[in-house]
Amino acid sequence: MNDFFSAQAGGGVSADLSGFGWRIALYLDDLDALLGPDPELPDDPLSALAMAAETPALPPTDPVLARLLPEGILDAGEGADEFRQFSQATLLARKRRDARALRRLLKAERSDLDANAAREVLGALNDLRLMLGTKLMVSEGVPELDDANELAAYHTYQLLGLLQEELLQALT
Repeated sequence: MNDFFSAQAGGGVSADLSGFGWRIALYLDDLDALLGPDPELPDDPLSALAMAAETPALPPTDPVLARLLPEGILDAGEGADEFRQFSQATLLARKRRDARALRRLLKAERSDLDANAAREVLGALNDLRLMLGTKLMVSEGVPELDDANELAAYHTYQLLGLLQEELLQALT
């Protein structure tokens, strides 16, 4: 292993992404743009719930967003729509929070993370990998890559898989 992540006593993780964090940050900018800004929500939980009930959440048309926000209930018609309406905002908020945790880590390059922050970083690494895999149409084996940008994205996709594996091992 490369020791990008190592377990600490008490459930935390020591992280060292020095040397290539800038590369991940480039794609993290793309993910941030895709997820969009945090919505303005009322402080009152009931008002926020009422707002969610009044605002329909449509399935994403962008293939990457569709991969990041999959159907929660398959073949359920109206039930799937209702599930999306009440879960999509929460899922997007979690993905934005995870991305912010990874961004903090990338700025520090080396950091100690508690178990919760490590799980957020793991979520962001997963979202980045799903984003790149969808854009590159990765399935089994190596995809056909047309240019240097796609090759760089594929190498980052592979790096993200390695980071996920190592962070998961450090957490367990």
